[in-house]
Amino acid sequence: MLRRRPPSQIRVWPVAAAALALALAMVFALPGATSAARGEPPSPDPALVRALLSDEALALVPFAPRTGPATGGATLTPDQRDEVAARLEEIGREHGAEFGIAVQDLRTGAAFSHNAHQQFPTASVAKLSILTMLLLRAQEEGRELTAAEREQASVMIRYSDNDVTDGLYARIGFTEGFERGAGVLGFTGTDPNPRGVWGSTMTTAADQLRLLRALYCDDSPLREPDRALVRELMESVAEEQAWGVSAAAAPGDAVGIKNGWVPRESNGGLWTVNSVGYVVGAEHEYLIAVLTDDSADYFGGVSLVEELVLAVTGALEGVLPAEGTTR
Repeated sequence: MLRRRPPSQIRVWPVAAAALALALAMVFALPGATSAARGEPPSPDPALVRALLSDEALALVPFAPRTGPATGGATLTPDQRDEVAARLEEIGREHGAEFGIAVQDLRTGAAFSHNAHQQFPTASVAKLSILTMLLLRAQEEGRELTAAEREQASVMIRYSDNDVTDGLYARIGFTEGFERGAGVLGFTGTDPNPRGVWGSTMTTAADQLRLLRALYCDDSPLREPDRALVRELMESVAEEQAWGVSAAAAPGDAVGIKNGWVPRESNGGLWTVNSVGYVVGAEHEYLIAVLTDDSADYFGGVSLVEELVLAVTGALEGVLPAEGTTR
């Protein structure tokens, strides 16, 4: 039986005093900083300041991006795929929730998806797209992100701050800018909210996997230094937000995550809980996107996401590498 494994231990690098001072100044100016702690539902978190002062404030995992196969390679047999799909549907019924999932193992070429083209609200998962589009915009303008933009991006991804995200969404051009970025990234099922509410963007697991490929693989519209920046932030999210995709991680794996969670009044207070990211180890290079809706509460949504992740990655663990790939 495959058990839940914690994210990998990661080495740290020092933070310059000036950058830390700027980060702290931002924290005190950001009343909307939020957390998704396992012990309590997400709420404003004063631990943000303590975390920024910690030796582990900004962590870095050694990383080797590469070009992975878009499709093909090793795969599950039709019977195996049917078995996994049946198990996923059973998990969804047990939780009384809807879901979509897409997983690709770049090491073997194997992929699996279920309901991958069904749209779900992004919640804070949209922040990963917003940062990617900000970097694309800066690239078009022939510049790097400013120091302020980098600090804002850090707080947005690592602590899922909403107020900072509002500002960066405006920076990319609201809905029009998002649509332009979606075209560059090749999204086919992602629609921004027409009123400019970034958390109400609708997306699919298939598009989120496309986004992960743009951040992880070499065949990307983003420059490698920009991709490295995003991965740095994903690999150093606040500890209480390191759930979801990380369920597939073995000791020593590199894990990059962006999660989203919100109860929606328009859906009777039921929860949207999402997790996208990658898990890289000696035996696998997983890109994983899981979107869910209709969970009764936050904790049930997190459990649903992790059960789905384990069901699919557990099935893929026995798939042999595609011909010509290395391990």
